[in-house]
Amino acid sequence: MQVSRSLITRFTPSSSFTVASRGVRRRPEPPLSGVPAGDPRKLLNDATTFSDVHSVILDPHDKLPYPAEQMQDFLVDNEREKVKSKAEKYKTRKLTQLNFDHIPIEDQVVALFPGQGAQHVGMGQKVIDTPAAKEIYDRAAEVLKYDILALCRDGPKTKLDQTIYCQPAVFVGSLAAYEKLKVEQPDLEDRLTDAAGFSVGEYAAMVASGAIDFETALKVVQIRAEAMHECNQRLPSGMLTVRVNAASKLDEAMAEARDAATEANELPLCEVANYLFCGVKVVGGSDRCLTFLEANAHRFNYTPVKRLAVSGAFHTRLMNPAVEIVRETLKGVKLNPPKCNVYSNYSGKVYSRKAGDIRKGLVQQISAPVKWEQIQQLLYRKHQDFKFPNYIEIGPGRQLGAMFVNISKKAYKAYTNYPC
Repeated sequence: MQVSRSLITRFTPSSSFTVASRGVRRRPEPPLSGVPAGDPRKLLNDATTFSDVHSVILDPHDKLPYPAEQMQDFLVDNEREKVKSKAEKYKTRKLTQLNFDHIPIEDQVVALFPGQGAQHVGMGQKVIDTPAAKEIYDRAAEVLKYDILALCRDGPKTKLDQTIYCQPAVFVGSLAAYEKLKVEQPDLEDRLTDAAGFSVGEYAAMVASGAIDFETALKVVQIRAEAMHECNQRLPSGMLTVRVNAASKLDEAMAEARDAATEANELPLCEVANYLFCGVKVVGGSDRCLTFLEANAHRFNYTPVKRLAVSGAFHTRLMNPAVEIVRETLKGVKLNPPKCNVYSNYSGKVYSRKAGDIRKGLVQQISAPVKWEQIQQLLYRKHQDFKFPNYIEIGPGRQLGAMFVNISKKAYKAYTNYPC
C-alpha cells in the first residue's frame, strides 16, 4: 500500500498516532535484528510494514521520515530473509530425491512394473529356466499356500483374472523377471536409479528398491487383493477408459451419472480412477454410471474407449474399507530407505525416504486415483540434451510402454520390455 506524505510527516516519535489505529497491518516480526531499544529504527520496525517502506523508497516524490540508509537496510534485510527461507525449502525438497549424476544418463536404468490387467495365461515360461526366478515362484508358493506358477502357466484364465489371484500373480511374475534380468545384467542394481509401478506394481518397485523384502511385500499384496475383492462385492462396478479434450465436460457428465444412480436408489459411484496420459483417463464407477457415460458421450463431448477387464472400480472410494485393512497390515511392517527413487501412485511424485510417508502412500493409493501421467512426465524429464536412461518394463505385457510412447516418441526409443 502507498503511504501518503502527510501520514509520514505526522508520524514522529513524539506523536501519539499509531499505525495500527489507522488499519495498517503490523509486521509480525521486525526485519532488523539486534537494533538497540533507543535506536529510532526500532520504532520503524514496530510500526511500519515492508510495503510502506518499499513504496516510500521507490517514490521520489515522498520525503523519508528516517535516513535513507536505515530504510534501505530495512529492505535489504527483508530480502535476505526471503532468500534464506527459499534456500532452506529447496534444500529440504532436494533431500527427498537421490542424486545419481555420477552415473552417465545412458547407463541409468528406470524400472517400470505393470499392474492388474497385464496378466495372461503363460506367465513365467520365459523366466523359469533361471534358478533365481524359479526360487521366486517357490518362495511365493510357500507364502500363498498354492502353486502360483502352475496357475500363471496353465490357468484357467477365469481364475487368473480374479483379483485375489491376479494381483499376486502380476507381482510375483514381475519380480521373477527382475531376478532373471539381474543375472543377465550383473550391474543392474548399481545402475538402477528410479523405479515405478502401476497400482500393485508399486509393491514390486518397493522390493526392487530395497524398501521392503519380497516375502513381506507378498503377504501385504495378498491381503490387499483379498480386501479389494471384498469391496467389489458391495456393488456391480467397473472401469471405463475415456478420451477427453479441452471442450470435454467429463466432470459434469460424472455428476449427472451420480444423480441418475441416486434416483435409482444406488450408490452414486463415478469418479476418475487413473490418469494415464494427456487426454486419456479411466473412470471407475457403478455399472449404471458407466452405462450413463457411454450413452451420453456426445452430449458432453468426450469419447468412451473401452471398458477394462476388471472386476470392480479400483482406486475409487468403493475401496475405502480395504484402505483400513492395509493400513493395519502395514503398521508392523519394517520399511527401509529406498536405494533408488521410487514414485508414488498417490502423489505422482518421488517418495520421501521416511517410512511413515511410504506407508501413507501405499495405503492411500488403494482408494485414490493413480497419477501415472504425472509420474511419466517426471521420468521423461530425466533426459539430458535428449539423451535418455534405459526405461525397462519388467513383467507381463507392454501396457506401460504403450502409454509411454504418448509422452515422448524420443524417450520411447530408450524403452524395452522384459517379459516373464
